Amino acid sequence: MEKDQAKGLAYRILDLSEQAMFVFSKDDFQIIYANPKAKAIFGDRMASLTCFEGVEMKQTPCLDCPFLGLQEGQEYFADRYLESFDMKISMKANGLIWEDGTNVVLCTILDSEALLLARMRKSMAPEPYEERLRLSGELYQTVVSQLGTMVFEYNYEKRTSYTSPLFKEKFGIEDIEDIDFLSSDKTKALIYAEDVEIYEMMFLNREDDFREVTCRFVEADGKVNWYRICVQFMRNENEELIRVIGTLKDVDDITKSYETLKYRSQFDVLTSLPNVNRFYIDAGCQLLEQEGDKYAIVSFDIDKFKLINDLFGMETGDDVLKHVASVIKEKLPVDALYCRVHSDMFFFCISYNKRGEIIKLIEKLRKGIYRNEFSFDINTTFGIYLVNDVSIPINLMCDRATLAARTVKGSAMNFCAFYDEQYRAEIIKTTEIEQDMNLAISDKQFLMYLQPKYDLITGHICGAEVLSRWKHPVKGLIQPNDFIPLFERNGFILRLDEYMWEEACKTLANWQSEGKVPVPLSVNISRYHIKNNNLVKVWKHLIQKYSIPTSYLTLEITETFFYDSEDLYEVLTELQAMGFRLEVDDFGAGYSSLNMIRHIPVDTIKIDKDFLDKKLATDKGKIVISHTIAMAKDLKLSVVAEGVETKEHVEFLKSSSCDVAQGFFFAKPMPLEEFNQLYYGVESNR
Repeated sequence: MEKDQAKGLAYRILDLSEQAMFVFSKDDFQIIYANPKAKAIFGDRMASLTCFEGVEMKQTPCLDCPFLGLQEGQEYFADRYLESFDMKISMKANGLIWEDGTNVVLCTILDSEALLLARMRKSMAPEPYEERLRLSGELYQTVVSQLGTMVFEYNYEKRTSYTSPLFKEKFGIEDIEDIDFLSSDKTKALIYAEDVEIYEMMFLNREDDFREVTCRFVEADGKVNWYRICVQFMRNENEELIRVIGTLKDVDDITKSYETLKYRSQFDVLTSLPNVNRFYIDAGCQLLEQEGDKYAIVSFDIDKFKLINDLFGMETGDDVLKHVASVIKEKLPVDALYCRVHSDMFFFCISYNKRGEIIKLIEKLRKGIYRNEFSFDINTTFGIYLVNDVSIPINLMCDRATLAARTVKGSAMNFCAFYDEQYRAEIIKTTEIEQDMNLAISDKQFLMYLQPKYDLITGHICGAEVLSRWKHPVKGLIQPNDFIPLFERNGFILRLDEYMWEEACKTLANWQSEGKVPVPLSVNISRYHIKNNNLVKVWKHLIQKYSIPTSYLTLEITETFFYDSEDLYEVLTELQAMGFRLEVDDFGAGYSSLNMIRHIPVDTIKIDKDFLDKKLATDKGKIVISHTIAMAKDLKLSVVAEGVETKEHVEFLKSSSCDVAQGFFFAKPMPLEEFNQLYYGVESNR
């Protein structure tokens, strides 16, 4: 019920907009909602059509649609040519996720007025002036009866006025002396004093005859409420003003809700600090206005914050963030700008004279954060970017500060670092990858590599993991470490994962059609699919499309994901019921692993390579691994070890009853053709 109320409130707020706005689903392009301005332009049936039918007047989706790749919180501006109007218009799109998990795009037409006029000119048949007056009268009568809107009118030819019963009830006035309430002693008190300038905007010299503003009115009992006031100037054939009709709509609740949403769009609700979008705007303006001063952008986060959440709970983690926010407000100079970016990351912008001042301020912040009432330490790592070119986008400056912080992450000796131009190559590399990634999908530059898995009892291949490689036409073969972390940050991992899943399904289907017994394949599931996509729906579609049994597929989910999503357990249960095998990847990389495994629906655990390397180095470590495998077996789970590179690894895993091994000792990841030769051409005897 609360979700429906929230969505209803969002729709009511869209209705207030002076621009045409509509929302469509990214899954099927269906228009979920259109505000009155959009319906006035594109027709009342708009909300029952797809976006390409309702807006573009086409029968098929637009192949060049730039909005489908938008992730939650992203904003995109685009110019679109509408054939039906023979006009080029500007649009803004925002990626959103509804409360029910639906991925949607909110579109705003920035040229709404021009488009509406074009629609009116297109649809208006020549009619006598009296007929137009009659039709407009019927229109306002409909408004009165259906929406409970107050109507008022002033006739300049007859010097007469009209006010609807609701107008009289709210304001205690039965007739008006002019359409401009401020021009008459009788009505000027209706306008709240602080909003007079807003109200006056309706009567500025302009060519358009329809005006609307939202401002506060004083009712007869003294109560001040927000109203949306619209006036329509009506002229005769000689363009002489003869009549003005106005409407008033009580929007007090919606406006106050909008103000709350506006606050939330600019401030972090948990800490009350500005959010990163607000910071980008304010800091960008400050740097431009104070160009002669020296400024620094500082990025910092909390060391091992995820561990705090895991061990002490999310509520304690929230208390830590509130504590950090209070220290920021207390310790930073009054003219400093700051924000919470996300999770445990923060930015601030300060002026300085010497570098030493920045270090002293950071030390003061660190001490303030470290001194707390928690039962654990809170340590922080800082990156500093000294602004020397204000033409650089503010978000890029922040990225450079964050990059500097990474260089000292995990260091026991250093807690901060200044950005150095030696990092610039990495930024350029990242930018180039982002520019090429969309084309890489369409050009099939991403290749599926398979790394065999070996049964430790028989020594034969029993499966393979699907891995991605990027064969760039210029740069050659790009390794995953050079693009996967970036794709996880910018959300492109969603498209890449689904592309690799389809390649895996296609391969299984081809093996079936060739009469071969398919090798079970395992594919990786990104945390972004758990949070941002209908994972079950995607897999149902792939299984049906390629007519393959789910038993040939293992879905690998990284262990640390289990701490991030409450929805994950429900999704895994449904996938397991469909017949997929579920595997916990990177087991041992997180905390309280076996305790967590008891409660989730999985079939296999894959021991993390780092876990294997570190534990096998000591006798105690070997005991830990042996007992981990034994306990997994007691829980009826299979065990896979990855990163197996030495004979010592193999012998130890065999003695510990590990089921399957994967690593360079057996085989490196290889192209599909090479795997086919290895498995189907010459069976391995290893």
